[in-house]
Amino acid sequence: MQAYLFPFQVLKGALLKTTKRSLFAVGAVAAVSALVLSGCAAEEAEPTATATATQSEAPAEDTPDIETLTVWADDMVAKSLEGVAAQFEADTGIAVELVIKDFGSIRDEAITAIPTGEGPDILAGAHDWTGQLVAAGVVAPVELGAALGDFRENAVSAFSYDGALYGLPFGVENIALVCNSSLVPSQPATWDEVVAAGVEVAMGEDSGDPYHMYYIQTSFGAPVFVQNADGSYTSELGMGGEGGFAFADWLAANGDTFSFKDYGTVEAEMKSGELACWITGPWAAPSIAEGLGEDGYAIYSLPSVGGETASQFMGARGFYISSQTDDPLYVNKFLGEYIGSEAAQTEIYEIGGRIPAHKGAFEAASGDKITAGFGAAGANAAPMPSIPEMGSVWASWGSTEAAIMTGKISAAEGWQKMIDEINAAIAG
Repeated sequence: MQAYLFPFQVLKGALLKTTKRSLFAVGAVAAVSALVLSGCAAEEAEPTATATATQSEAPAEDTPDIETLTVWADDMVAKSLEGVAAQFEADTGIAVELVIKDFGSIRDEAITAIPTGEGPDILAGAHDWTGQLVAAGVVAPVELGAALGDFRENAVSAFSYDGALYGLPFGVENIALVCNSSLVPSQPATWDEVVAAGVEVAMGEDSGDPYHMYYIQTSFGAPVFVQNADGSYTSELGMGGEGGFAFADWLAANGDTFSFKDYGTVEAEMKSGELACWITGPWAAPSIAEGLGEDGYAIYSLPSVGGETASQFMGARGFYISSQTDDPLYVNKFLGEYIGSEAAQTEIYEIGGRIPAHKGAFEAASGDKITAGFGAAGANAAPMPSIPEMGSVWASWGSTEAAIMTGKISAAEGWQKMIDEINAAIAG
């Protein structure tokens, strides 16, 4: 018997988690029976003063303020929500309209539409949209309650901004060390072992690649920005101190570790078995498997270079709530209790393929090599900053790293010049 057969479950605060519906349905039958029996026994009795007072203080049934809840999402995410949307409608009477949008257009369309009242109640997007969406005033903090504990802390941090949480994560993405398993049969214990085997990062001689090199930088204690206790970022550069300059010195001394090859060249070398290891992400794994076979490659964690815990960048996908929704309580309920359930998160993973941010869904998917490998390697991954100041960092950061590695500028001079340029750009 399905839980949605019991109409009293439309009360706010009494909705059931999808993964436990059948158990709650049985309990609901017993509860209804008990109520009926007690009602019959008391039919002829006069209500006492206490009973009358209790009845008058009982909360009235809470009627939803919306008939339809609109979600904007790309095609795969929308498809993965069909089942949970139907369950929510059965339980609450609120229809869920899943509007398929091109992923690249969702953010800008939401910024334009939400202030006019024509936007969605929920939109699916990337965590690094947060700063822009908050600045535009089109998203509101989410209220997820106990559901938060079911998700990876770094995935939750990805949607934390200025002391508030603005999204429910569903998928994460990060780089790892992908190696030819015949050349590197086990997890390298040190960076020296990786270098001895042979490793590449696909990057240009002029532009560098601070995204893939970031894990090395953080192992020197030099995060791009200083973080708050909740994981959100401040606008203060964290790489202008001693750790940043130590990393710059390392770049100068070890620039010849990498060959400055483009993505296609490194990919071909990896697939042919010529290259031992590649610092890359899950997007590259299927192609590597084509060349080496499913058992011919391994996904390892990145060993520290500078001695401190290394944290590569992490990207996250999740759901935001519109600041203009007519019923924040029911919208948060759909997000936290339905979309946030393990069953729904597993469905999102099975259709979309992104590493689950939900701990239970990740555990259930651990039999998949790519999911398990990159998920484990990203345990310490740091969310890429979503603050507007991040846009002022990339160009100078990458070109400076490349110039130091190729000896075009000294480490100390180049790094200080970069810090000054970035601070000036942030100051406007």
